[in-house]
Amino acid sequence: MKKLETSLCKINYSDSLETLAKATVPLLNQKMKEFESLFDISNHEQIVVNYFDNTEEFREFIYSIRGERESLPKYAEGTYDNGMVNAYINPELQLEKLYTSSHELFHILYMKYILNNDYSKRIVWYDEGMAQLMSGEKDSLTDDAFKEFYFNVREKTKIIPQMNSLNHGKSFINEDYNGYDLSYLSVKYLSEILSDIQFKNLMSDFSKINQFGDDIIHKMFSYYDEKFKN
Repeated sequence: MKKLETSLCKINYSDSLETLAKATVPLLNQKMKEFESLFDISNHEQIVVNYFDNTEEFREFIYSIRGERESLPKYAEGTYDNGMVNAYINPELQLEKLYTSSHELFHILYMKYILNNDYSKRIVWYDEGMAQLMSGEKDSLTDDAFKEFYFNVREKTKIIPQMNSLNHGKSFINEDYNGYDLSYLSVKYLSEILSDIQFKNLMSDFSKINQFGDDIIHKMFSYYDEKFKN
């Protein structure tokens, strides 16, 4: 593994991922400024990023951290174990996966500053939706592209899950729905109906998040159906 280190981050990466490693530095510099404002923080530890170009090496690395093999879903290509950004990246798609680092960084900071490292407080749909929204990974979607994305998700959602019950594994991604897509749309919907301060304060209001989660898919679908009906 090669290393790239700045005052903000230390990136350990497979040789084939040097382009990604170099692009990650300015992204994390930008996103850390946004996250400092979001989480009201000024001091933070150096961000450690581990990029693997081999899926087995990535998975064995995570298994060694966790001490077991069962909890890592088959679809997982990124984690925030031990407060680090850990990811398998296909070298041919590396810049397409740039936002993996900011996605996992959101999880790390949310766990530390909002959940106080208590995983039992984590509401998966909300955390995953926020990570997708705040990472910037979908910022490139134009209005038309987002509309197409929405209707594609709606069409492929055969069963509406109880969002508060979702956890990673088969209950999160299966033939009936995609938990990542539904989580993103749910949080984006909240960002549009709440004021900026309400949206920010919601991060630490677990009771309110659960209240929203009870029926958020129905409300989100109704909201965007109405928005896009013309």
